[in-house]
Amino acid sequence: MDIFKKFWRSVKGKCLIAVLVLLAAFAVHNALEGREGDKQITQTEARKTKREVKYAKPVDDSNQILGKFKEQFPEASVVLACEEDVTDDGCKDLIVIYTEKELTRTVAVIDSGDGVNYNFSTPIPGPIENQKIQFKNIDKEGEIEIIVTGEKKGAVGYAIYRMIDGEMVDLFGEGMEDCC
Repeated sequence: MDIFKKFWRSVKGKCLIAVLVLLAAFAVHNALEGREGDKQITQTEARKTKREVKYAKPVDDSNQILGKFKEQFPEASVVLACEEDVTDDGCKDLIVIYTEKELTRTVAVIDSGDGVNYNFSTPIPGPIENQKIQFKNIDKEGEIEIIVTGEKKGAVGYAIYRMIDGEMVDLFGEGMEDCC
C-alpha cells in the first residue's frame, strides 16, 4: 500500500494520472462528438425523406377545355381547374372543382380524342375550402389517379379517384364526407 502511495506522489505517478485524465477527457469528447454527428446525420436524412407535395397548377381562363366546361355549366363558378391526361389516351383532360347553387362539386371534362368534343363525368361532391388537386400514377399502369384534397371548417379530407367508363370512381379516401 505504501508503494502505491509513493508511486502516486512521485513525478511518474502524477504524469500517469495526467495521461489517464487526458485519455478520459478525449474519450468523452469523442463520444459526445459522435452523438452530435449522429444527430446531424439524422436531421439530414429527415430532410431528405420529407416528401414535397406538388399540386397541379391551375389552368388559365383562356384554356379551351375550361371554355367547354363554362358552356356546359354557365351558372358555375370555377374554384380550381387542372389539366392532365387522366384517361391515358394522349389527350389532355380537365378536372374542375366548382360551386353552383351553394354546392361545391367536382367534374372531369374528358377529351373525346378530337380536341373539339368533350364528355363530362357525373358531378360529385367536392371540398368546400383549400381545394387542391394532384395527379399521380400510383400503380404505374394505365390511367393516372386524381387526388382531391380540401377542408370544411377545419375538417381535412382527401379522395383518390380514377376515371373508369367516363366516371370519377372513388378508389380510396378519408374525411371527404366531412369536408364536402
